[in-house]
Amino acid sequence: MTKPRKIELNLGSPKNGWLPIGLKSEDFELEFNTSNIPENPTDKLCETLILVMDGIKTEICWNLEPERYFFELKQIGKRIELNILKSDGISESRNLIYKLTGDFESVILPMYRSLKKFNTLEFNKADWKKIDQSKLNKLTELVVERKKGTNNNV
Repeated sequence: MTKPRKIELNLGSPKNGWLPIGLKSEDFELEFNTSNIPENPTDKLCETLILVMDGIKTEICWNLEPERYFFELKQIGKRIELNILKSDGISESRNLIYKLTGDFESVILPMYRSLKKFNTLEFNKADWKKIDQSKLNKLTELVVERKKGTNNNV
């Protein structure tokens, strides 16, 4: 069995309602700046991870005004499928630009860790809002629960 490709998600320092995002895997790299309008995407990412860990297909929209990226996540057995789609913002059509199938450790954990790290950053409240702590606590509970069966560090 081949080793799952692990992603790396970097949430940068927000400025004036814009957040730099970097996503990498061994065969793909994507960098963009997302807006916190109409909804806060860091909060939405936290909600999205909670839902996919509960087995619910979900997505997050990263608004680039007018373009958008969509990260679709769904659980298929013990695997997690991540589809990245791009929309020009004018039409409703989306084009698949990357697809990765991995597991909890290669898809969910890197995103979770990036959210935890992001919430420790110091930034002005006018630039961005911190992730809702109750959502982050719920996600942490789910991650810890999932990790109990393995000996990896959260």
